[in-house]
Order: sequence, then structure tokens, then C-alpha cells
Amino acid sequence: MPLFAIVIDLITLGVYWLQADYLATGLTLVGFILQAALVLVLLLLTIDYQGPRLTRYRPVGYAYLTIRYGIIVLSLVINALVLFLEALAYFGINDVLFQQGAALILN
Repeated sequence: MPLFAIVIDLITLGVYWLQADYLATGLTLVGFILQAALVLVLLLLTIDYQGPRLTRYRPVGYAYLTIRYGIIVLSLVINALVLFLEALAYFGINDVLFQQGAALILN
């Protein structure tokens, strides 16, 4: 499952680069829908994870995630934040994700 989460991250990164290169409205909508679908898949992966979620080492007041579960949770959090930023960019509220400076950095 952590490997599947990493593959989903690579797919969403490729879709972002594609969107940043072309900056077309239709492509932005497709990327937004794909990002939302993959965030839902990651949410299901996080809920359905069958392995150990917490390590045996537990200092007072803390419980650390295992590396495998931590990869899935971190992937979910990052992709959910990117989904939020894509929603802001698509609806014209804030274009911090697809501004021209970001497109120049990628080239």
C-alpha cells in the first residue's frame, strides 16, 4: 500500500507538470477532477490499511506512526493540500499554484 501511495504521488506530480506547462482551462478541470479522485483513493487507503499503524516506541504523551503508514498519511495530507490549492486556482480565488513564475521554474 505505501508503494501504491507513492505511485499516486508520481501520477499527481505528472498531472501538475502537464497543467503548469499548458495552463489550459479544460486541462485544469481534468487535473482538478483527477486530483480529487486520487485524494479519495488515498483516503480509502488510509482507512483500509491493515498493517500496524503505531510503533512500539511510545514516549509519554506521543504515539509515532510506522514508516509505512506514515507514507500513506503524508501522501494523503500533501495531496489534499494540493487539491485545495487547485480548487482555489480553478475558481479564480488565488492563482498561487499556476502563476507564470511557477511555470517558468518547471521549464
